[in-house]
Amino acid sequence: MKESKKILLLGLILLIIAGIVVVALKGFKVYLMLEKHDSMNIVVGKEIDIKEIKNICKEVFGKKTVIVRSVDLFNDSFNISAESITDDERNNLIDKINNKYATDFQAENFERIKVSNVRIRDLVRPYIKPVIATVVVIIAYLIIRFRKMNVWKLLGELAGIIVLTELGVASLIAIARIPVSPVIVNLLTVIAVVELVLYINKKEKEYENLD
Repeated sequence: MKESKKILLLGLILLIIAGIVVVALKGFKVYLMLEKHDSMNIVVGKEIDIKEIKNICKEVFGKKTVIVRSVDLFNDSFNISAESITDDERNNLIDKINNKYATDFQAENFERIKVSNVRIRDLVRPYIKPVIATVVVIIAYLIIRFRKMNVWKLLGELAGIIVLTELGVASLIAIARIPVSPVIVNLLTVIAVVELVLYINKKEKEYENLD
């Protein structure tokens, strides 16, 4: 059992090292809406099929990452976000919209909005205060609940488990080039909470045997 744990720990450390190398060379891949990109709002004035709009965008933008979203309840307008929107792409897109919906729009009437990137630290910042408050509560709980055990050793062990797990998951995200988004941040938070609950349950059982 100890040997398998050593192998698992070694594999996790190698994964983290590989993740650090990837981040150092390429950085994290970021969800399009969080990185610098171009955006356009297009009001068609007629009911649209968002799937058809997405197909048109695939024809216009090719392999570029593009996000298309409806922007109101009347389903007659949409927003398109892409890493960049050139004059030719804008002209081609409006031409296809005109052909599809029998409209007579002029491409130059549609403004391309430059959207700045969101830094990962800004994405994480809202979580800092809740995490600090949670850590303080957890430390207080462990000190009170497991007073017959070496609490500081427990805290170190718990911190080590959570940090290694989070780094391992983050490394997988970096290596697999999964875009970092609020969903990913929430996933990492959930993983930390699960690790915490499992650890406390395990120590609860050990503590009962001491009584």
